[in-house]
Amino acid sequence: MTAEHGDAAGRLPAQPRAFRAGPSSEPEWARLIERLWQERDLLVSDFLQRFAAVSYGEARVPEQDVYQTAVDTMEMFLFQMAGLDLPPDLRSLPREVAVRRVRQGVPLEAFLEAVRNDFRVLWKGLERVARPDGIGILVANMDRILDIVEGYVSSIQQAFAEEEALLARNKQLYRQRLLSRLFHPGAADPAEVQEIAAALGIQPLDTFEVLAVVDDAVHQAQSRYGSEAGVYAYENTGALYLFRPQRKARSWRQEAPGFAAGYVPGAAGLAAVPAAAASALVLARHRGPGTTLATVDDTWMGIAGSLLEQTLPGFSDPVHRALDRCTPHERERLLQVARSYARTGSIKETSEELYCHRNTVVNRLHSLQEVIGLDLTVPAQAARALVALSRYAAKQG
Repeated sequence: MTAEHGDAAGRLPAQPRAFRAGPSSEPEWARLIERLWQERDLLVSDFLQRFAAVSYGEARVPEQDVYQTAVDTMEMFLFQMAGLDLPPDLRSLPREVAVRRVRQGVPLEAFLEAVRNDFRVLWKGLERVARPDGIGILVANMDRILDIVEGYVSSIQQAFAEEEALLARNKQLYRQRLLSRLFHPGAADPAEVQEIAAALGIQPLDTFEVLAVVDDAVHQAQSRYGSEAGVYAYENTGALYLFRPQRKARSWRQEAPGFAAGYVPGAAGLAAVPAAAASALVLARHRGPGTTLATVDDTWMGIAGSLLEQTLPGFSDPVHRALDRCTPHERERLLQVARSYARTGSIKETSEELYCHRNTVVNRLHSLQEVIGLDLTVPAQAARALVALSRYAAKQG
């Protein structure tokens, strides 16, 4: 099996990397690399065509993972060939890719077969941009290209061996392959879920709670729960998922894990965990300022606002412009009463929460209506106002 369609992680597209070559002692070579950078999509396409002939056996590697790895690897090579410093997210790429492939159950020889296609892809691309007058420069730099690719291969081999040994020592290799089967889209039928549950020692019809962790919080989560019995961890393409059977007296909402994450409780059965993990990832990526454990309740407005802005650009602009015209003090009072009233739905409870008279709350809600043109006491208008206000708060944060 080479690659499977879909990606349970729901990985978002990476931001474009800036490639700016400075003054060079080899201007002809620098121009060659710059031309190839402009055609790097062709490098990725060529790699994917060659990769189709590589078999990863029974390993399940999402197609999006293969594609993103090809993009990252080709761009890493181009930075290195140009003599530029690698962007921070590419510096640990060989280890990250090797670790992921080990946990996905990819055989080392098959993995290296795919990796060694990189030289062929780069050479073909360089030949294309070098014609007709740059072939001499290309040939003169063949050793440089070989050294860069072989350095990557060596780093991959070392990291692969280290991770495989680590997983074997901790008896995690089998578990990670089981989780890879579980999280692969459409891969786990009821019989397979039963088999995975039995191997993991959990009840397939239990109720689970799920965390999705991204960015710097991944290391914190691994340190906190990496070896804790009863917590299952699966890492895929930049996100770490943690799940465990949910118990009334003990939940992550009550525990406050101590790191930022998206949180989805109540996954009904082991088969529902991957979908809950995908939802938790969306929550993690839309986590508001000051929020540690992002839930649907405190994140849905920001997600709705993002989707509305994609469909209806400028949806929130009238509200944002109106608030920008307020003084900072007035704006903070209006946002404060909006947040409190949205949460309580009660003039009385809002006045108690803000330590002010109920008439003050009524007056501030009226002032907010005059400023933004939307009445929080009218449900349809309140929904639109709250979505716009949540985006404004995120922008200010």
